[in-house]
Amino acid sequence: MLVRVTLALALGALGSATLAGVAHAEPPADGDGDVEQTPHAPYRVNLRVGQASTDRNGMPTVCAEVRIWADLNVESCGTGADLWHQSDGPEMMHVRVSWEVFDRSTRRGRGGLRLGGGFAELSVGDDKLGFEFGDPDDLDPVSVAGPEVMMSAQWTVPLGKKLEAVGTFTGGVGYFAGAPNLLLPRDEVQPFASIDLGVGW
Repeated sequence: MLVRVTLALALGALGSATLAGVAHAEPPADGDGDVEQTPHAPYRVNLRVGQASTDRNGMPTVCAEVRIWADLNVESCGTGADLWHQSDGPEMMHVRVSWEVFDRSTRRGRGGLRLGGGFAELSVGDDKLGFEFGDPDDLDPVSVAGPEVMMSAQWTVPLGKKLEAVGTFTGGVGYFAGAPNLLLPRDEVQPFASIDLGVGW
């Protein structure tokens, strides 16, 4: 229910932002809807909420992203287990760096394609703080961490007052050598996908 309400509010904001962006956009320079491209999105920080294919604990995925230099970004995504909720169930959290390899600006907003990598943590139960790389904890084998690679497509729309509506689709794969040794055994290779919406500034 929380995910549905959050996504509904975010979609409403994104739709309003799109209409506002169109209403205040400058005429295209070449007649086909393109405007002068910028090297990166205006925001330096964004927060997004959505859903991931790997999460089964009833909580939405929350992503925080920081643009640290030019098109280089650092991002963390997860459901917040052991931070703001204690819900049981499988989930995956991510810490990664990405680089925008392509961008396109139009009257309706700006799109970008990113490639990146980092690490992820695969949990199958009530996780605790910290990461177990390689093999899970022998006494409490509910989580294991490993490397990941990812690709994401992002669309931003101006909201005004230096705010942007941000929508992101991400897909990738993680490798967890110790996944078969979890309390609920999993495959070593774990694909994932997520979609989320939020605000950048």
